[in-house]
Amino acid sequence: MKLLGIRKKRTLSFFLALVLILLFHQSLLLGENSASEPKLDKEFFLKFGKDFKETLFSPKDWKKKDFLTFSAVLGAGTLIYVLDQEIQDWAQSRRTIVSEDFASIGNNIGHGFFLTGLIAGLYTTGELTKNYPLRKTALLSLESWLISGFIAYVFKIVAGRARPYTEASKNTFHMFSGKSRFHSFPSGHSSSAFAVATTIADQTEDVLVDFFAYTLATLVALSRIHDNKHWLSDVFVGSAIGYFVAKKICALNRSPKSTEFRVGFSLAEGRQAVSFSLSF
Repeated sequence: MKLLGIRKKRTLSFFLALVLILLFHQSLLLGENSASEPKLDKEFFLKFGKDFKETLFSPKDWKKKDFLTFSAVLGAGTLIYVLDQEIQDWAQSRRTIVSEDFASIGNNIGHGFFLTGLIAGLYTTGELTKNYPLRKTALLSLESWLISGFIAYVFKIVAGRARPYTEASKNTFHMFSGKSRFHSFPSGHSSSAFAVATTIADQTEDVLVDFFAYTLATLVALSRIHDNKHWLSDVFVGSAIGYFVAKKICALNRSPKSTEFRVGFSLAEGRQAVSFSLSF
């Protein structure tokens, strides 16, 4: 058991170190610093409140494409729900020492303590290096995480779905329960992990970082099934909440492309010229 604990700690340390190295390396690839300087100040909290409201009420502005996406997610979630018990039984029957190691990593990565440290690390690095895009990524990650977490928690309370470890059926619901064992739907770890991963992926241009971020988020989601804390439909919906909330937050904070029209006049010996330029 002692050897297993050491292995878990070493493996976790390796993964966390690799995450930080990739993200800090990516700070050099996020693009040129903009004129704006995003900071964790009063203006940020005012913007957070506005983004929070716009995200919650965004369905009223959905277009046909958005409804089609929602229908696809709902359909997939319903299909998974039907197969929840079979998938859960299959996953529990195949637990091994190796899977325990990876599940431990996933649970730690999806924990609020780690996500807080990661976001704080990104923000601090951006502050010290004057890398405003990196600092913006940290603040957008914070927004996405908090808003997706709020939405997931509301669903947990309203649905009151029993967790798999209670040995209740997948159809057991105790609506508006305050007990953790009835907070299975959706997965909060999954929504948090995908909210942060999606924000990082949206703000960067490095495919390797995108792949790594989503891989770790997926590991978090799978660990919740492995540890019998959630059904597959729980982690699927939780992941979808995190993903789409992050996409919305990034869209709300994306700098609009500027259009600039310039007229120039030049005078040279023996000739005159007028030049026009349009930049986007």
